Amino acid sequence: MFNRLTVFLYVILAISTSACAMPTGMSQAGSITAPSIDEASGLAISRINDQILWVHNDSGDTARIFAIDTQGNQLATLNITGVKNNDWEDIASFVYQGESYLLIADVGDNQAKRSQYQLHLIKEPDLSLLNGQKNLSAKPVWSMTFTYPDGAHDCESIAVDVAKQKILLLTKRDTLPILYALPLIAPTQQSGSNNSSTEKIKQQAQRLGEITPLPTAMLDYVSIYTWAGFAGKPTAMDVSADGLSAVILTYTHAFYFTQATPGDWLSLFSTTPQEIAIPALKQAEAVGFSQDGNSIYITSEMLPAPLYKVDLNGASTLQ
Repeated sequence: MFNRLTVFLYVILAISTSACAMPTGMSQAGSITAPSIDEASGLAISRINDQILWVHNDSGDTARIFAIDTQGNQLATLNITGVKNNDWEDIASFVYQGESYLLIADVGDNQAKRSQYQLHLIKEPDLSLLNGQKNLSAKPVWSMTFTYPDGAHDCESIAVDVAKQKILLLTKRDTLPILYALPLIAPTQQSGSNNSSTEKIKQQAQRLGEITPLPTAMLDYVSIYTWAGFAGKPTAMDVSADGLSAVILTYTHAFYFTQATPGDWLSLFSTTPQEIAIPALKQAEAVGFSQDGNSIYITSEMLPAPLYKVDLNGASTLQ
């Protein structure tokens, strides 16, 4: 005869087994196994190199990002000169005025003690022109130091909306995630070259407001992240190239928001998203759209890190 504890354990086992199954529309494209990429905390699709992703480590690494293929194999290391990795938490890729750029976000602040934060804009290198070169360097076109209008915040999620020329930031550890915006500053023609200095910019982020709590599912109630207080907390974000869709990642789910015409992001994040089922990951902190916006890539910290591809048109959802 089953007692309550036995029934509870069977429920936990059933939920855990279901969570490990590969959801419809998702495939494991590969795994990140390179020892140098042991804490993948941000991911962005290349805009000029086919089937290439850019990733970076969390705090503790040097100022560098890595090019990997869609199977997770490391192809090149790009060292960012003149800056530090205080707590890099996300990266975004976009095309602006006909040029491809990468935006690196030094915005992590677990203890909410930092007085200011940094963003670094670099021109994306075309790997097809490098003749197999594995170690590269780049100087930021500009580095932005910014503050929030209401004190320190921990943030792991940034995205770029080129159409509105906005950089979006979504906080992690607040009771409700708070959405902020910064202007996307146009690169000057002379900056970013090997012989020029990095342009220094100072800004204060604009508070757009709190977003609606992200939905939770049964899995959240048996997740270690719930007991640690991190269920529903954003760990990464991206905006599609056409500016119509966004994806927000948490430790247990991905949430897909879309709209027919460009609108207000705070309003969109108050609508009910498509909740995408993802397998259990050790520490999911990296998400990015494919070039065509029809898929997303997801990976996590700790090795080996599975690299998943999700077809947004066929992904299974949780209700």
